[in-house]
Amino acid sequence: MKMKYISVLIFILPVLLQAQVTINIVQPPAGMIKKDQLWNLVLTNNTNTTFDVTVLLNLKDAVTGQSVLSAGTRAMQLTKGVKVLALQDIQPVQYNYGATAIGNFLPLGSYIACYTVNRYGHELMEAIATECVRINITPLSPPLLNMPANRSVLQTPVPQFSWIPPAPMDMFDNLSYDVSVAEVLEGQSATEAVMYNTPVYVSSNVKAPYQNYPSTYSGLHPGKTYAWQVTARNGDNYVAATETWTFTIAGDSTKTIPSSTSYIAIGKNPNEQGFHYISGNELRIKYYSFDKTHESVVRFYNADKKLIQEVKQSIIYGDNYLRFKLNHRYHNRKVYFIEITDLQKNIHTASFSIK
Repeated sequence: MKMKYISVLIFILPVLLQAQVTINIVQPPAGMIKKDQLWNLVLTNNTNTTFDVTVLLNLKDAVTGQSVLSAGTRAMQLTKGVKVLALQDIQPVQYNYGATAIGNFLPLGSYIACYTVNRYGHELMEAIATECVRINITPLSPPLLNMPANRSVLQTPVPQFSWIPPAPMDMFDNLSYDVSVAEVLEGQSATEAVMYNTPVYVSSNVKAPYQNYPSTYSGLHPGKTYAWQVTARNGDNYVAATETWTFTIAGDSTKTIPSSTSYIAIGKNPNEQGFHYISGNELRIKYYSFDKTHESVVRFYNADKKLIQEVKQSIIYGDNYLRFKLNHRYHNRKVYFIEITDLQKNIHTASFSIK
């Protein structure tokens, strides 16, 4: 009988010890998390005994279950009462990594962090407390749609999409985007359209925060409404998705697009645009605007950068095909510059001369 009691005591002893020491995990704030912040722990010793302990951490990917890192603190004394761990209590910490080494910050993702307090016994270490918590590391700001503006009406069936990357950018080492466009059917919300309808356009692994609707695709149909959404990824890992916005193609949009072959493209770098010769007294300019519809002043300069003409012009989002009549101030074989300033104060320019 005595041996039976001893066997039962040996069986329940770890349970009794676990009740004597507890671990409270202080969750790090949202956003970027440093490895040091994983040790925001409060240990409570409910006994009168002082333990020599070490704290072990095992961090696993919450989706795959694979170990991301394991770590152990140096030995420390745990006296009766509450102990808030400070860096000087645990350092140096020995880290062991999984498949990929981690820098000062944890990568974006969802993790399960399990902590074990081990006390030093006569021969072996004994676990006297364990606790696990889920840690989600998400960007402080998800990607944000920019253009086309929500519920806007576009004059072109081949729009350009642009968005603002998630923040902070330091969280990502291989950021890319998936762009999806779907027609909104009668009675549907924008979210339902993107979720359930067959996309009319999908582009994956886009590196820049903008994407042109390809001219090789059939244009979006006039009079129809479309929903679009952008999903950010870091490598193969999901980061965050934007809201879902809509835009409508104007009913006469296909009639308003002239042939671009006779138009001079205007851009930020005049050296890339080249020099252009025109015939007659009409200058034709093609200008793509990322801004909402607004009034702008188009300026013309001579070779000495002297202002010779200003023209007020309505600028729409997307492609603008502009025509300007050149008056008696312009002379053959002289060099002139045209400039358009966008709402971000960027100057777009091109140079030309009359044959």
